[in-house]
Amino acid sequence: MKIPYVVSPNTREAYSTSTFMRISSGEATRKIVAEDFEWDNELTPAPLTYFAALALSRVFHRINPLQKILQKDIDMLMDLYPSDIPLKFSVPYIKDEQYWKRSFYSKFPSRKEMGVTFWKGKFLSACLQDYLENVNPDVFIEEDAVDLAKLVSPYIYELGLKQLQMVRQPTPPVIHADAVEDTCQFSVPKIFDHIPLEPVLTKLFNLQEISLIFGLNNLQDGYMTRYFEFSIADCESLCRGLEYLQQLKIFRINRSNLDCSKVKLILQNLVKKESIEELDFNHCKIGDYGMKALGGFIFIHKNVKRIRIANNKFKEVGVQGIAYALQMKPAAPIELLDFSLNPMSLECATIFASAFVRCKEKPQTLIVNSCGFHGASAEKMTGLLSLNRGLTRLDMAANNLSGEAEKTLIRALEQNKRVLRIDLRSTHISEETQARVIELLDRNKQLVGQETEADDEIPPLYLNEPEYLIWEYNPNNPDYIPGRYPERVPEV
Repeated sequence: MKIPYVVSPNTREAYSTSTFMRISSGEATRKIVAEDFEWDNELTPAPLTYFAALALSRVFHRINPLQKILQKDIDMLMDLYPSDIPLKFSVPYIKDEQYWKRSFYSKFPSRKEMGVTFWKGKFLSACLQDYLENVNPDVFIEEDAVDLAKLVSPYIYELGLKQLQMVRQPTPPVIHADAVEDTCQFSVPKIFDHIPLEPVLTKLFNLQEISLIFGLNNLQDGYMTRYFEFSIADCESLCRGLEYLQQLKIFRINRSNLDCSKVKLILQNLVKKESIEELDFNHCKIGDYGMKALGGFIFIHKNVKRIRIANNKFKEVGVQGIAYALQMKPAAPIELLDFSLNPMSLECATIFASAFVRCKEKPQTLIVNSCGFHGASAEKMTGLLSLNRGLTRLDMAANNLSGEAEKTLIRALEQNKRVLRIDLRSTHISEETQARVIELLDRNKQLVGQETEADDEIPPLYLNEPEYLIWEYNPNNPDYIPGRYPERVPEV
């Protein structure tokens, strides 16, 4: 048994002999200290098996003894093997997790990882990431990248690239020898392509999560705008590689020049994959028409659960695209929507309220931090809790909820017994309102698992009569405040 790994240092320290006991007259004269696993390091020579393992550890690239020796000797070898054994020798044969953990921190000492359960996959994913992020694009050899991807593919389940190198811009062809070359920046075709991802992705058949950033880090004085361009050729190469990822669950592109035309192309390829559960396009530029395409994706796809589109420069038209998908498909599997850092008007808040009235069970989490809600728009967003029974979490940090929005929030929470968490940081609400919100949320947490009836003051949702709700949340009627209902007699 390898004590340093199987039994943690904290456990050994907790059960170690106290200093008082060690210096007592009965304990101080002991020659064998059984609880100290290194007591004989300076007293007895190492066994011959240790020196044999030491010799074998230096020639692993020529002799592989792992299939012919006992497990206790393999454990010894794992501590002696150098951490820089070439991957083509170590990957197929070494399975010891402690060796791969040691290799990870030896090659990437600045990276601190927590909660890792599969160090071999983590290390190989980091090696592939390091190669793709730092390879010289002018001498990029596609066969080398394919060989590396093929070697590590059985062990990689996630891949994150924080930068991608930009290849040189191709110069426009000169038609005739006597022709004058046009060097105007507005007439030269701007073709900025990154290192192609298709040949690498086609080999990563176990990949479940991919995170990409099309740009360069630490440019300092070498900043150029073209380093952050994201061309159609890049998008097409990425899409061709995605066709081979049959187990992909999470897809992210962050902090990139991803506009509406490119996100449409990506979504057209991802909509065919039923395994997709999360889409993350935070800090991009998908705009209104990209949001409409995303709404169509939500309407068609049967398994997507989380959508993150913070800071994407969309307005009313984009919100309508998502709202339309939610209204037309109230039983969509969506669990989380993140619209943070997108300035929204009163009309956006009205569209949101109209959509979430019809969604009885999902989404369960809505994040609209720092969206500029104030006044009537803040009342709309807080008042939707009075009709929606699916939300369990609403994040509205960094919005102005002072004034009437506070009263609307309290009235909505008094009626809603499902919401469990509300983020109200930096919302300018009073301490009394904050205390009342905490009290109501505690009440809801105690009711978890119990059957609760809707409050009598809340009218039933006439989903088969949408004109009633359209009247309430009509974008052309921005003066309507949720929670104030006209008298209505259901038709017999």
